[in-house]
Amino acid sequence: MKNLLIAAGLAVLATSCSVGQPEIKYGADECAHCRMNVVDAKFGAALQTVKGRTYVFDAPECMVPFTSPGGHLVEEEVKAWYVSDFAHPGILIDATKAYYLRAPKLKSPMRGNVAAFATEADRKAAMALFPGETMDWPAVKKLFTDE
Repeated sequence: MKNLLIAAGLAVLATSCSVGQPEIKYGADECAHCRMNVVDAKFGAALQTVKGRTYVFDAPECMVPFTSPGGHLVEEEVKAWYVSDFAHPGILIDATKAYYLRAPKLKSPMRGNVAAFATEADRKAAMALFPGETMDWPAVKKLFTDE
């Protein structure tokens, strides 16, 4: 019985220390890159480091330079990248697997005007309202690294 209690206690401890998906507190959290309050749930972004630290951002256009040469982190320190699903504001999705749309009418907080979507269908539906260019994660990283 004692071993069972110890095992259960260790399992709870291990679970409490594990790093889950980050949460952005819109209106309260500050962008790690530009220091503005993160307010728009359609564009928020976050990353987690291999050491378990979470950083939140206004949008991908702040997250990418944060890890670019001369930025705060090197890319090898990043464990996971997240972006808000434009079609479902406030829901974070894997940035490396998202479908992106760049369009002038999107009006993201830092004017990168790139939105992320969990599905191709959602991106296609948005293109009817926001005509623009489709992108993938490597193209988004290149766009915001080169600017």
